[in-house]
Amino acid sequence: MKLGIIVRPEADAIRHAKELGLDFVEMDLNYPKWFGKPMAEIQPLLPELKAAFEETGMECGSVGRWASQIIADDGSMIEEEWNEVKAVIDFGAELGATHYLCSVGYNDNLTYYGNITAAIKALREIVAYAKEKGMTTSIVNCIMGNNYIRTPEQWKLVLDEVPGLTIKYDPSHSFVHGGDKGAYLREAMQWGDRFGYCHIKGVIQLGDSREVYHWKDMDIARELPEYGPYAMANRDADGNLYDNPPAGIDSINWRAFFAALYQHHYDGYLSIEPHSPTWQGELGEKGVKYTIKYIRDLML
Repeated sequence: MKLGIIVRPEADAIRHAKELGLDFVEMDLNYPKWFGKPMAEIQPLLPELKAAFEETGMECGSVGRWASQIIADDGSMIEEEWNEVKAVIDFGAELGATHYLCSVGYNDNLTYYGNITAAIKALREIVAYAKEKGMTTSIVNCIMGNNYIRTPEQWKLVLDEVPGLTIKYDPSHSFVHGGDKGAYLREAMQWGDRFGYCHIKGVIQLGDSREVYHWKDMDIARELPEYGPYAMANRDADGNLYDNPPAGIDSINWRAFFAALYQHHYDGYLSIEPHSPTWQGELGEKGVKYTIKYIRDLML
């Protein structure tokens, strides 16, 4: 296995990952609405990033584009977004990335069946294009951006219809929807042979998940600024009920999760995702170092 971390597309971030003793970095170049920028603004960074990879000897393990709003109302692919997806894959290929991480946002103007069939067609195109560039494609199990192909219900319908597609799995997302008895161990045991890439992110939560409502509140805040403060107040009120502390001092049974990975002979990438408003600055740096030590001890 290899251990890495998600970073911004910045040369100093690559150098810092090297200082931490990690094996690779992941760069997610998301749909602009979800913490990303148009690829036209990212592409000029390519020379300095390539130089940083060559200088440090670090690997670009993956690039990703999450929350991709690629399905049109007629079920076809939106050409503008398809071009952006290809630009991300091309960008990753220039950096030597071996994995492409993606999601396909649900189109509310289509039926569930219409969404599934359109997503299958789109994912076939994505997988084929990434394969041409030497990259394996994994679909993420995060809800952000109306991603719905994230549980066994959808995997049963989609994966066998898209040869070469694997799962980018993060146990914290499954935990959120099932609490301390969440489905992550069952999913790892039953679907671990389809995992192509894994994220490492801790989680603690009290009560039932309100994640779906949090994303809706963010949508309201963006689209209706006058109501934004009220929407975000609802979200912030739950801040003491949920957090993403470093893996190893959270609620996930990481030892059991790794046992499931080993049962399926998983020998791939493990990407740390610092993702907490609490663990920032000096505390965040300590948390990352703790996770590195903790996870390294689980890597045989």
